[in-house]
Amino acid sequence: MRSLKILPLLLSLGLALAPQISVAQTVEELEQKATSAEEVKNYEEAANIWRSFIQKDAKNSYAYVKLADVLSKQGKIAETIATYRQALQLTPDGDIYLKLGNFLTEKGRTTEAIATFRQAIKLNPNSNKYYYYTLASQLMELGNTKEALLVYRQIVKLEPDAESYNILGNVWRKLGQREEAIAAHREALKIDPKSYLAYHYLGEMMEYQEAVAIYRQASKNDSKNEVYYEHLASLSLQRGFVNEAIAAYRQLIKIEPEASRYVELADVLMTQEKHQEAIALYRQAVAKKPTDDYYSKLSQALAQQNKLDEALAICQNVVKTGEGSYETCSNINLPLYKQKGFSAVMAFYQPLANMIPRRKMAELYIKLGRDISYGESGDGSKQEAAAVFQEALQIDPENTDAKDALKNLIAN
Repeated sequence: MRSLKILPLLLSLGLALAPQISVAQTVEELEQKATSAEEVKNYEEAANIWRSFIQKDAKNSYAYVKLADVLSKQGKIAETIATYRQALQLTPDGDIYLKLGNFLTEKGRTTEAIATFRQAIKLNPNSNKYYYYTLASQLMELGNTKEALLVYRQIVKLEPDAESYNILGNVWRKLGQREEAIAAHREALKIDPKSYLAYHYLGEMMEYQEAVAIYRQASKNDSKNEVYYEHLASLSLQRGFVNEAIAAYRQLIKIEPEASRYVELADVLMTQEKHQEAIALYRQAVAKKPTDDYYSKLSQALAQQNKLDEALAICQNVVKTGEGSYETCSNINLPLYKQKGFSAVMAFYQPLANMIPRRKMAELYIKLGRDISYGESGDGSKQEAAAVFQEALQIDPENTDAKDALKNLIAN
């Protein structure tokens, strides 16, 4: 909700009854005291500060508004509403109606809130569209969709921007009016060819080829429009057009050769079992942005291709650089265990023991123990998982996760 500006509003709310400079100074001092009290949640003191001011200037609307704000934080519903109404008796201001309407909405008093928002609009029919949004949303809450649509259309007339058309389109969509919704989102795209919401909603409602045609039309005059390719890639994956998604990601890399773009494409290629190309893209990503997350994806892909030594070297590098989350190492523990056994896992971490915090090292073993117990069957794998959990407890004896994991394993 928009906050009321202190001094400009102050000068308009009943200060003609007292010298403006002295009253303004008094209000500024009280404002600071009340704010300090509110910061430490001493709402009673803050309320008393504004009550004391009202005793001196009973016709100052601003003081009533501030008092009502504090009372609302105290949960004094009836008193809050009465105080806002006192302010409105002195100064019928749209922003005060808006405050009261929002408070009524919070308390579930929808019918009263609607009447209040109507008053705000009546006072300021050409005000900003937030007044209309609050009214329309409450009408929708009551199921009065016809009147809500009239209000949303008024918003479009008041401010015919992409946001307004997208909101109108979304309302049409919720009401099952597909053609009207599409028309509204098309209008949004005319105003803002890069409107994410318009692309998103159109992609949800239209057939794949229809949506693609709209994206292409929007990007005709802008070959470097990343928005089009982002939505095309996302929509293509959702609808099962993987090759089209891959092509869109390739174009995105040309437009924005950022690390995240390489990873997005590599992730899709991994699902298509195009491992070598995916690994090459992950390498490019970590070269641009060497994070544990990107290293983790690279090491996982390498491990899947039996390039375990390189994956282990990446884990060592992440530990030495102090990345912190150790996701890279976590992903390679199971492949190492399967290839060489738990003794090889412990041998690998021995030189790194002083670089990995005790709790983090225990977490790596707990994750491995769970992977073993979930991924294998038979008493042998349970015994091996138990040995891993016990090693985690040797490292961090008070680790409750390790205790619980071992207890559950034995119980099952």
